[in-house]
Amino acid sequence: MASQPGVEEPGAYSGLRVIDFTHVVAGPMCTRLLADHGADVVKLERPQGDMMRHLPVRIGPDLNTHFAQYNCGKRSVALDLRSPEARELVFELCDGADVVVENFKPGTMERLGLGVGELRERNPRLVACSISTFGAVGPYADISGFGFLAEAYSGLMYLNGDGDDPPSFFGTALADMTAAVHAFGAIGAALYRRSVSGVGTYIDLSSFDALVTMIDHAIPMYNLTKGESRFGRYGTRHPIVVPNGVARAGDGRYVVYGVTTDALFASLCELMGRPELASDPRYATAVARVENREEVYDIVDEWAATVATADELVEMLGAVAIVSARVREYTEIVADEHLVSRGTLAPVDFSGIGEVLMPAAPHPMEGLRVAPQGEAPRLGEHTREVLVGELGVSEGRFEELLGDGAVVQAVS
Repeated sequence: MASQPGVEEPGAYSGLRVIDFTHVVAGPMCTRLLADHGADVVKLERPQGDMMRHLPVRIGPDLNTHFAQYNCGKRSVALDLRSPEARELVFELCDGADVVVENFKPGTMERLGLGVGELRERNPRLVACSISTFGAVGPYADISGFGFLAEAYSGLMYLNGDGDDPPSFFGTALADMTAAVHAFGAIGAALYRRSVSGVGTYIDLSSFDALVTMIDHAIPMYNLTKGESRFGRYGTRHPIVVPNGVARAGDGRYVVYGVTTDALFASLCELMGRPELASDPRYATAVARVENREEVYDIVDEWAATVATADELVEMLGAVAIVSARVREYTEIVADEHLVSRGTLAPVDFSGIGEVLMPAAPHPMEGLRVAPQGEAPRLGEHTREVLVGELGVSEGRFEELLGDGAVVQAVS
């Protein structure tokens, strides 16, 4: 049985030291996943802090809801990388680290005097992971920007829509989130290789690449048929499995449903009071329904609108073995009992706020703890603890560094 939330056990990455140069979403989400698995993640921040600290909605002097989500359970060390003394401290931290993660524009680490090549030369066991929009190698490597550029370039944003509807965003930072999960997995693979060979590696991860691998089978379909078959856009109406989409009930709420076989289509036709459609050559087979999909979807949509409520529509579809569900708003799952029972929503105690359910790594493991290790840190909250207590900087030297502005610690 998987471990239950609240059970104090070591995580899979307990004892792993991660130096985190990341900011905004993709990198911080990757290192947040590592932290949920027990890694000691030391987040290095500029004196002004990660830019995400300063966006709305604020929940503290240097904390907001964005930063709180992506940085739970980390320790914050604030320093000025323009200072040679601060850079040398960073080298020393990386010398004793297992993993380094950064998501600057390619070349930035080198410009800071902290090139990954030099970090790995000093520490051959180091697993270094860079995350960027298009990666450090390739014709697009010099293009910089946020995740929505990758979403646009990948074709996935275009696929997200019906007919002539404009392409749209996804309701989440999809490119960043996808890159974060791929980086998390790649780091695990690199750590396994190191356990066998004793040698680390460098991972050059692109959110553009990550998104392309998320596209279903549109690319193979196009390439394997020499362009003769195209997947089609997929907003509320699936182009290949018909009918499989989103319908609106009489109460204005939406239901997602899927009719995957001819037999189920016949059941749907009976339910709609249109049994003759099941034998109509325009709709009787899966191929025919694809060829006439707009007509099929229009018929289903017109019928669904006559059903009083979405819940009633789900019940009716379920009675004839058609899989369906009411489309929920995200506010309906912020304390979902199923998610809480699995640890995907886990309690975190935030100073001045109290216990709050936060999304966590959705990786329950038998005998291992997977959960947030604590609240997001204040800027520089752990600067003294890490540099003096662990790196061995003397108290006198630390005070000098504070006075010079090379390092910053949180104000009590």
